[in-house]
Amino acid sequence: MANESIKLGIDLSREKIRFIEAEEWNDRLNITCTVQELLQKPFEFAVVGDEQLVPEISSLIDKAAESFHEHASEARVCIDRRLALKKTFAVDKRLSTEAISKHIEWELEQTLIAPRDEYNVGFEHIVLPTAKNDIVVFAAVRKALVSYIDRIFKTSRLTLKALDIDLFASIRALVRAYEDKLGGVSALVDLSGSGIGYALLVDGQYAISTEKSYATASDQTTADELSAQDLAAKVNSELKGLIEYLEEELGISNLNHIYICGEKAGREIVSELQGLQLTAAVDMVEPFQNVHRQLNIESQMLMDEYAPSFLSCFGMIL
Repeated sequence: MANESIKLGIDLSREKIRFIEAEEWNDRLNITCTVQELLQKPFEFAVVGDEQLVPEISSLIDKAAESFHEHASEARVCIDRRLALKKTFAVDKRLSTEAISKHIEWELEQTLIAPRDEYNVGFEHIVLPTAKNDIVVFAAVRKALVSYIDRIFKTSRLTLKALDIDLFASIRALVRAYEDKLGGVSALVDLSGSGIGYALLVDGQYAISTEKSYATASDQTTADELSAQDLAAKVNSELKGLIEYLEEELGISNLNHIYICGEKAGREIVSELQGLQLTAAVDMVEPFQNVHRQLNIESQMLMDEYAPSFLSCFGMIL
């Protein structure tokens, strides 16, 4: 089969590594394997330079790779969005690429904590036909972090093919799963172990995002200690603030749909949040609803229990 290929998507999150293997043939995907491994030490910027951790993580990768097709070799990896400096701003629709680039460099000068040449920076200019302005989002990742991840994969049997931020990988997967339902404003809420990630989309395109802790300055409550009711109230309050931004910058004010994903996602939070919403429908993300699957028992059980937490991982093979 000349058009057949094996794709590996990997989510290197703070506490776990998740893997998805898929076969692609004639532009059709068939999910063949899912694996999840627990990291012995949280993967955060503080570990960069810890050479003892390199073989530990690469051995977990090789352990997972034992379940993959023998020809699987190239890995597309996403990392926690909190490992990148990310900023979004609205721009006039007539603003030139040169002017946008200058503005980004100005923003970087105000926010970077290390010299500019120590970062890889990328940006996207998002044209929103139905909004009064467009959106520019940029992300800066420390080169030392990229180099460290590259060393991990060079020690494993897999080759690092691409590196992205989990937020953007998740959006790709969401669009794949719900392309015909993303008209208007949609929110993607990621309830991960390390915090809550929020992203708003306008007609399926990125508009703004932010990350928040489960705790507050006066309350160090963890995700597991929050009731579904309190968590729903926290999420609802933050979404209201983001919608206010859309109204001010883009002239858009109605939230149409909320999608919940992440390892802390559950039906109870969906129900509680729906009770607080006046206009938006709330659903748990089902990343693989339109994708063919051919899984063994272990992979199927993992997908049945944790499918919403594999959203960004799936986005890396799209």
